[in-house]
Amino acid sequence: MIAKIARKEFTEYLRDGRFRWTALIILALLLVSLGLGWKNYSDTKREMEAARADSRSTWENQGKRNPHSAAHFGVYAFRPKTPLSLIDSGLDNFSGSTIWVEAHYQNPARNRPIEDATALQRFGELTAAGVLQLLLPLLIIFLAFDAFAGERTSGTLRQILSIGVKRSSLVFGKILGTSSALFLLLIPATIIGVLALALATTNETLLSSLPRFLLMCVGYLLYFGAFIGIALTVSAWASTARLALIVLLGFWVFTCLLVPRLANDTAERFYPNPTAEAFWAKYDKLRKEGVDGHDPSNKKRKELEQEYLKKYKVEKLEDLPINFAGIAFNAGEEFAAKVFDKLYSEIWVGYYRQENLQKTAGVLSPFIPIRFFSMGMAGTDLSHTEDFTSEVEQYRRKFNRFLNLNIAENSTTKDGYKYFGDKKVWQETPEFVYQIPDTSWALSKQIWNLALLFMWCFGALGLSIFEGNRMKVL
Repeated sequence: MIAKIARKEFTEYLRDGRFRWTALIILALLLVSLGLGWKNYSDTKREMEAARADSRSTWENQGKRNPHSAAHFGVYAFRPKTPLSLIDSGLDNFSGSTIWVEAHYQNPARNRPIEDATALQRFGELTAAGVLQLLLPLLIIFLAFDAFAGERTSGTLRQILSIGVKRSSLVFGKILGTSSALFLLLIPATIIGVLALALATTNETLLSSLPRFLLMCVGYLLYFGAFIGIALTVSAWASTARLALIVLLGFWVFTCLLVPRLANDTAERFYPNPTAEAFWAKYDKLRKEGVDGHDPSNKKRKELEQEYLKKYKVEKLEDLPINFAGIAFNAGEEFAAKVFDKLYSEIWVGYYRQENLQKTAGVLSPFIPIRFFSMGMAGTDLSHTEDFTSEVEQYRRKFNRFLNLNIAENSTTKDGYKYFGDKKVWQETPEFVYQIPDTSWALSKQIWNLALLFMWCFGALGLSIFEGNRMKVL
């Protein structure tokens, strides 16, 4: 009986002009968004690879220079676009893709596309994730708002129940029929999404991205299941189809537009971000407490001098078998790293407090957990941004240590700043290579959001069964 009811619902949806036209419009938007995402990913990947090669070439061919001066010259670290960012760009436009690696300073990421965006682009870009998160729920609402309310008004609900059809079977049949109509749209969109991934990546990258893609699909299915359950629940409760539509549209506005905005504004109000001026002022104050490799009169540097004079049993720096300048520079870098660890950890704690407050609001809106879950699987969320930043900082310390110790080990204090590195030194300098964390790591960051999606989906479907079993016939 359930299969017959589902087939009947599916057939009616296919005959309904509202479904055909709405589905075609949404499918077209999905295709356009996937096309734009694929082009953006491909162009960005090509440009970044060219920029990375150019940056490395510039570094290796800079000519003879003191290694510490070369450290100030610096290099660029580039964050590669993840393949699934063509579906969900997440925070990519806001978090930056390039970090300047130099001596003494841990720089924030730069080259944020949002900085050059027009007013219209700042409102939001067309992405496949945006279409799935905002427009697909509207399609579900238009499909199911009169599932029970319409039949109650027309009198067919009484006739169906009078022939012995169980209410639970009727509800399950409508859930299955609505899902089948939705899959008619989602299946080709999924196939096209996989093709876009295949065209934009190598076979190895595609295979490594598939587990994330499958998990992303699971998240969206739970999200759509939640809206199917809510739509059928309201349709079973409402006295008329018009009332059901009004309530469901109000629910969509509240959960997809109002709650996310209020959660974001509340998070920023309770956990405001420090200004750049305050951050660097605090850094300068704390930095003065440590070794300054450039200031011979610095107290901490003087203490370090005495330590090395005692270690090598000499009385003057000029008698050291190494170049003390390199040692002082490295000590200054290590102290600055501790200062940066303290200051940036405070910033990241603030970011995560903002995010956690928004995630908590997911109990009021299924839109919030699917947004975070989708970004997490795409590798474009806050956790992936922090991971990239952390990897760059570890590389920066390795980079500067290599150059400073090159001074210390290949010259003496008598040489001062007259020691110059050549192309061989620059070629031996480690190069930054970033690998996106594996799927299990990404999933571990999204347990709360996945749990909320399960709660919303099965809670809403369970509620639709409960309301369907007690709905009024008239």
